[in-house]
Amino acid sequence: MDRKSVKLKDLIAHYRKLGLLAEDPEEEDFLYDNTAIALAEIVCAYIENGKTKYEELSDLKEIIWETEDLLELKQLVQQVLDNKGGERELYELRDGDSDWIKHIENVVRILSKSL
Repeated sequence: MDRKSVKLKDLIAHYRKLGLLAEDPEEEDFLYDNTAIALAEIVCAYIENGKTKYEELSDLKEIIWETEDLLELKQLVQQVLDNKGGERELYELRDGDSDWIKHIENVVRILSKSL
């Protein structure tokens, strides 16, 4: 990677182009859910630490976002959280894992505080 910074909206668009995030945020899919959560975890780590965990690997130092980009990411993760106990495959695998639910709730909380 030859960039020192990346825009969150570019990451979201790139993951959609690769087929890792749905165009329609209402669409339920194991891959889409995991991609949204992983991206949110990366952004949360940056929010909490002020740097990326990838600086040594790729020289990436900064994630830049507009409020609407962060809101979109929060909404993607919130949709996963709102459907706990629902039909999402992710919940079938995490059934009864209260630590995972707390983790996802914390991710949403961190993103919300930065809006």
